[in-house]
Amino acid sequence: MDMKRFHEKNMHTALQKIREELGDNAVIISSSQNSSGVEVVAATDYEAVENSDVIPNIEFYEKSSIANMQVASKSLADRHNIDIEPVVHEIDTSAIQKEISQLRAIIESQTELISWNKLIDQNTVARRLLQKLSISGFGFNLSKLLLGTVKSVNDFDSAWSQIEVRLKDKLSMTQECVIESGGIVALVGPTGVGKTTTIAKIAAQNAMQHGNSDIAIISTDHFRIGAHDQISIYGSILNVPVVTANDESELHKALKIVKSKKLVLIDTAGLSQRDARVQEVMQALSKLSKDLITYLVISANSQLCVQKEIINNFRSDNINGVVVSKTDEASQIGGVLTALIEQSLPLAYETTGQRVPEDIVRPNQDEILNKALDYGERFGSMESLHSTELYSELVENV
Repeated sequence: MDMKRFHEKNMHTALQKIREELGDNAVIISSSQNSSGVEVVAATDYEAVENSDVIPNIEFYEKSSIANMQVASKSLADRHNIDIEPVVHEIDTSAIQKEISQLRAIIESQTELISWNKLIDQNTVARRLLQKLSISGFGFNLSKLLLGTVKSVNDFDSAWSQIEVRLKDKLSMTQECVIESGGIVALVGPTGVGKTTTIAKIAAQNAMQHGNSDIAIISTDHFRIGAHDQISIYGSILNVPVVTANDESELHKALKIVKSKKLVLIDTAGLSQRDARVQEVMQALSKLSKDLITYLVISANSQLCVQKEIINNFRSDNINGVVVSKTDEASQIGGVLTALIEQSLPLAYETTGQRVPEDIVRPNQDEILNKALDYGERFGSMESLHSTELYSELVENV
């Protein structure tokens, strides 16, 4: 053991002296300032602490390991009758764990990207499959998932047949058919998707099958100018009563008035999916009746990202299905089918034009998927020349 006191003009000079005389492994036990400069006590090992009357300052602890600090603290406590509680330094590992998780995600993403690029670059079948899904409007994530299930299949027709089967399995349909069975049915959705016209179509088809004596319509759209007039005109044509309700209380009263009817159709206000009042409408409907059937109406001719936003913002536990409207105006309907599949929402009806009551159908999986592929071949040909390149560029920028 070698312990020395150093008197120097400043700490920098003292440290140089300590390094020269005691070496790089020297430990500073204490330091203090005086009129002539600084006084530093240093030693070559921790035994110096046990045999020293000098109580180490914070610099000693900062340079020491936890084990050595505990030894030094116990020795000093015994020699100077000081009650020293052991100090446990807790290290916050949450930030480190977060960085590790982020790094792992980046590595996994890059590994997946390399694998995906190899699949597209080396597999002509995969390119053709991707192109067919692309021109039909199916979303990238869903397309990638589907291609991953057939990457070992070398025959295009066989691979496509498997993809069609998987699409049919993933796309669900509602069990109930309110046109035939009736019920309390509310249509919700953003402005301009055709909720009011769809209600008129459902009411007209039900009237054609069962007569109009057991049908009633409730209008709650007091935001749009002329909304009550429009639904009232349909009511007059069909000869069914139309009751207006301007708030939640009136809605409950209106439902009591028409409770004897087998089919009650509720036309809600068209609101932007970003409107805060959307949740108010959805909450009011959730309190209305346990037998309520709620359909979300989505236009097929809107962008996939918009369709997903609409679903996310109108989504609630009491959404029973989706009415896909305006398929006659869309050039691709794979996008809206992607949204339904990814959000696990069943398809209830499809509206194909403005005619009442003709332009509403209840398609099955085969019919709607065939239409998506047919639209892709008929209207997606201009984009088909570039779709694979566009998707490859998209993959590279993930």
